[in-house]
Amino acid sequence: MTLNDDLASWLAARPDWQKEAVARFCRNETLSADGVYAIADHLIAGTYPSAANVEAADIPGSTAAGDPVSLIKVSGVEGINALAAGQTLSFGAAGLTVVFGNNASGKSGYARLIREAVTARVKDAQLLGDVFSDADAAQSAKLDYRVGTNDATWNLGEPPSTELSRIRFYDEDCGDAYVSTASEANYRPSALTILDQLSDACEAVAAELSRRLGTNQTERPQLPVLHPGTPASAFLSGISAATTREAIEEAITLAEDHDAQLAKQLTSEARLKGSDPTKEKDRLAALGRDWLAVAIHAKTVEDALGENEQRELRDLQQRVVDLQEAARIASARTFDSEPLPSVGSETWRALWEAARKFSLIDAYHDHDFPVTSNEAVCVLCQQPLNEQAADRLARFEAFVRDTTSRDADTVTKARAMFRSHFVDLQTLPIAVTAAINRLQDAGEDVQSVLDWFDAGTRAAAAAVAWIDGENGVDLLPLAHSFGSQAATRQQALTTEAGAIDASTFAQTLSATSKKVVELQDAKTLHEAKATIETEIARLAERKAIEDVRRLTATNAITTKRGELTETYVTAEVRDHFTRETERLDLRRVTLNRTGRGRNSALEHQPSLLGSRRSAGVAQVLSEGEQTALGLAGFLTEVELDKSLSSVVFDDPVSSLDAERRSKVALRLIELAIERQVIVFTHEITFVHALIKAATGKSVATTTRSIQRMGGTQPGLIIDQLPWAAKDVPKRINKLEADLARLRRERETLTDDDYTDRTAQIAGRLSEALERAMNLLIVNELVDRGTNEVQTRMLKILPKFTQADHDEFQAAYAKTSSWAARHDNAPEENYVAPTVDELCDEAAWLKVWHARIKQYAR
Repeated sequence: MTLNDDLASWLAARPDWQKEAVARFCRNETLSADGVYAIADHLIAGTYPSAANVEAADIPGSTAAGDPVSLIKVSGVEGINALAAGQTLSFGAAGLTVVFGNNASGKSGYARLIREAVTARVKDAQLLGDVFSDADAAQSAKLDYRVGTNDATWNLGEPPSTELSRIRFYDEDCGDAYVSTASEANYRPSALTILDQLSDACEAVAAELSRRLGTNQTERPQLPVLHPGTPASAFLSGISAATTREAIEEAITLAEDHDAQLAKQLTSEARLKGSDPTKEKDRLAALGRDWLAVAIHAKTVEDALGENEQRELRDLQQRVVDLQEAARIASARTFDSEPLPSVGSETWRALWEAARKFSLIDAYHDHDFPVTSNEAVCVLCQQPLNEQAADRLARFEAFVRDTTSRDADTVTKARAMFRSHFVDLQTLPIAVTAAINRLQDAGEDVQSVLDWFDAGTRAAAAAVAWIDGENGVDLLPLAHSFGSQAATRQQALTTEAGAIDASTFAQTLSATSKKVVELQDAKTLHEAKATIETEIARLAERKAIEDVRRLTATNAITTKRGELTETYVTAEVRDHFTRETERLDLRRVTLNRTGRGRNSALEHQPSLLGSRRSAGVAQVLSEGEQTALGLAGFLTEVELDKSLSSVVFDDPVSSLDAERRSKVALRLIELAIERQVIVFTHEITFVHALIKAATGKSVATTTRSIQRMGGTQPGLIIDQLPWAAKDVPKRINKLEADLARLRRERETLTDDDYTDRTAQIAGRLSEALERAMNLLIVNELVDRGTNEVQTRMLKILPKFTQADHDEFQAAYAKTSSWAARHDNAPEENYVAPTVDELCDEAAWLKVWHARIKQYAR
């Protein structure tokens, strides 16, 4: 399994947002502040979409085999630095492409543009436009590239291309990424830098979640302050994101008589605070007596209107009816012949009894009733009694004294007694009313008493109406017995009064005060319903944020980074790194694990092999050696890319001496044997070293130059090297082309124009001779960087003959005399050389150069 396979397998188990973030990093995308905000939103809401797994081949620096990716050209450049528009920078399909440009020529602008599209350790935060222009031009550029045999295009502003990310870029900034600010080079393959980026992303999202937690905390509403220990306080202190609406309703719902209970308890508390055990004992005893008065009257009402009593009343009423009917029948039989009907009726009997009373008390108090003697008069009509009238009175009295009549009279009187009692029960006795009022003032529950007595009053009134025979009226039963409840309350108060002492009094006051605060807190909680709901919603939001913070933990990332580094970097990459340092003439430097890396991850730093003392590489290696060290790290990473995609270098040899530049040139050409290598440089000697190495390895070489146009406009693309950067063969080719054009145009040129043209060509012939001597003799013998003699090249000197020397001197003198270096004397009558003469010199130089070049072999 490769590093990328291992990493891809691990990523498959990560949260979806991390998979998507890694996919972005693999495409060279960054995670913006808006992106972090959106991730936090999705995580909190639980709406982050499913993300596809990252494949091993998607990860930059992948060791998985894949089609090579190479650059074809850059075109359509607008608004990038101050680069000229309408230019096309093309690259050789394979081998080496050298892009030469002097400082301020626009070379770095094209390099930065390419860096934006491919994989680089360091990228600019922003690709700038022309900073000296007042107008902001829209930026655009097009990169044509090839994946295997298929061509594709990427436009600036589009999402980064996964294919282009296989191309790797190196410049001074990237080299600094391999060499830390403390001058300790840390090597990390790109596959592992993905984990660094993921860790950064986790920290960014975690910071956003923390910010939201802070905002959430500031939104905490002002909850009511309740008394410790009350049910309301316990509920409020226990609310959480899981608190349901049902639980809220249950906690805040008040009893229907809550306010009455609170008022009662407040009154009791105030009374107790202003009382003492003796006063409280007397108060309770008095309340007991009042309840006793209520109980006694309730018993009277129950005894009169209870179920059994109503049953007896119904029986009595039935007897009255039956006996009165019997008396009526007897009367009818006895008095049918009487002039007035209904003799013997209840009304008639009342009349008869009134007459009896009048006779016995007033009219004839000394005689029995009725008085029928001579001279007696009727007590009813007060007329003298005749024989017939006296007989009627005697018969009436006999009827009344009859058993049937007497029984009817008895039950009627009994019913009247019931009625009279029921009339009395319709009004509460004054003593009972006073007792109830005192109980009510004391906070006792008398409403049920009043309701019950009211029901008793209605039952008594109904009984009276029923006895009186009112239509549709019936007896009303009492709902329940209340006397026993009143007696029970009376007994409880009496017992409580008897138990009162200083201790119990204090306990009662404490219990009452506790009940007061419980009722007060319940009311406060009830009124804070909206605030409580707001707080629970806030807690739910907070819980959602806290729950997803685990998805931003970096522990697993740190652990995996260490495992991958331990497994893959420590063994395989260290070997590559060692070979690269040896190729660049870095001795006694190796890559060792330090274990003190970023976030405690496993990192590797170059160290001195075999050092007898504790010293870091920065203390031993020169600036050039440290630059070479950074380049070795990059080349190690390139070696891990088995797709053999293109590699782009921008001035890779800054601070390097000539010998090490040659080694770098040779190393880049070795890369170019298998893949496209593009080198941007302003170093002419490095250009010559590259071309020399490419020629020696038979690597195809494409040359381009970027120049300034009009002296001010950078970015002009020329599909060849400028004269200053050309080697001798290229200069000879240029001279031959210029001479062929001069031959064609000779007939159209004036003498002055021709003289100017020949002078320029002759000057370049002279420069070509100088360049040949430098490259073939001087540079082979003396290191231009160190001025050290290359002793192994002294073999050239014996081979360089006197004839070689004389030919060179003759040619150099001739071409110098033709070049426009000084004013010719008038008496010389200078005549410009012919085209043939110039061609002969160019041909000689070509032969001479080829011969001398063989001496270095």
